[in-house]
Amino acid sequence: MKNVIKRAAAILLTFALLFTVQICTPIGKVHAAPYAVWPTEPKYKNITTYFNPQRNINDVSGYHNAIDIEAAGGSNIYAAYSGEVISADWKGAYGNMVIIYHADLGVYTFYAHASQLNTSAGAKVNQGDLIAKVGSTGESSGNHLHFGICNTLLGAYPARTYYDPLSYFVYSDNDGTTVTTPPASTEPECSCSEDCAGLYTTKSVVTYLNIRSDHSTNSSIVGSIPANAEFTVTKGDGKWAHVEYNGVKGYASMDYMQLKKANEPVESDMKIENVAAPEGAIPKGKAFSLKGVITSNLPITKVYGGVYFREGEATSQVAEAAPNAVKYDLATYFDKNIVFNALYDGEYTYKIVAEDNSGKSYELVKTEFTIGEVKPAEPVTTEPPEDDPPEDKPKGDLNGDGTLNVSDAVVLQSYLLKSSGEFSEEQYKASDMNDDGSVDVFDLIELKQAVVKATS
Repeated sequence: MKNVIKRAAAILLTFALLFTVQICTPIGKVHAAPYAVWPTEPKYKNITTYFNPQRNINDVSGYHNAIDIEAAGGSNIYAAYSGEVISADWKGAYGNMVIIYHADLGVYTFYAHASQLNTSAGAKVNQGDLIAKVGSTGESSGNHLHFGICNTLLGAYPARTYYDPLSYFVYSDNDGTTVTTPPASTEPECSCSEDCAGLYTTKSVVTYLNIRSDHSTNSSIVGSIPANAEFTVTKGDGKWAHVEYNGVKGYASMDYMQLKKANEPVESDMKIENVAAPEGAIPKGKAFSLKGVITSNLPITKVYGGVYFREGEATSQVAEAAPNAVKYDLATYFDKNIVFNALYDGEYTYKIVAEDNSGKSYELVKTEFTIGEVKPAEPVTTEPPEDDPPEDKPKGDLNGDGTLNVSDAVVLQSYLLKSSGEFSEEQYKASDMNDDGSVDVFDLIELKQAVVKATS
């Protein structure tokens, strides 16, 4: 009997392990990591302690909620991404800490154990701005930067959900400029379609269904869906589906899911709100901030536009982005890359056009404005018709006396021998006796013949 019980327990345990998923942090940006600046000086890349995803299960200090970057005391700490400083002060065990909120991402970055704070609450900072100096304040055993990302503050302190900084951002070294390249999609290419889209639940899952980073069991696990939970499928191919659950996006096997409700067909529609666009007269050299939040029923695949000459040709102040999202804020990229104080005096058109994944495009904004002083167009005047058209002069009349005579031949001969000045346009046409488009000795021969005929 004991052997039967042991065998049954072993079978149940094996069955459970087949569907057990490693619990890890939600990675809200699985398929498109924003570009950021490495938060320390480029020479400091050694990570002494890595992020521990268990912190999102048990929010206790024993599980590390950030990465520790070893760096010399007093070296620079930079803002990884543009945003607003929420606090820059002493935070107990964290020591001197800066917390920055990034509205377009909906997350906070925090920088702890600093020896010196170089910013203050309420400040607007750009990527790469100096915000603090590396130190070992608070509960720390050596000079380093404790760098983390979270989506919540509790009592002015970071709180879960936390994100792994090494997978949340794509980094470049700080060269003193803002990294304004829009995030490029790194979603694996596939043949999945939206025919499978809808609300799903798990099927034949005892514990968890894996959410993976690609359409394969060999890809890494980025999250999990509990048994019997409902989740969203955006597209699939019958074997693998693009899933979203509790803020985590990735891929899951369709063998372990069943449809609860198919998505209703979504019609293309798009609008823009809270627009700030140039209009009317703008003084030369004055800066202007662009604003506008685009929302769409379908994913926005392309946004382009900027400043154009009134005739329609683009100036250098244009931009393009590929959001692949249903919401896009012009302030995140367009405002940083379209510089109005670089425009010369003239008349311009500002317009923004966006396309969704149905292929339909929308002209969302179109305004006209001027920079500096614009000269009014000169009026077009037309000469009144003459009452009596002038009489036609005979071909070859080079001296303008209305007749053909020897003096006309002398004038042409002097011109050909370059012993006289240049002909007027009228003289040149009158000299082309054979109408071949040029004036040469053959015209002189014909002119002499015409003079003989006219005077005989």
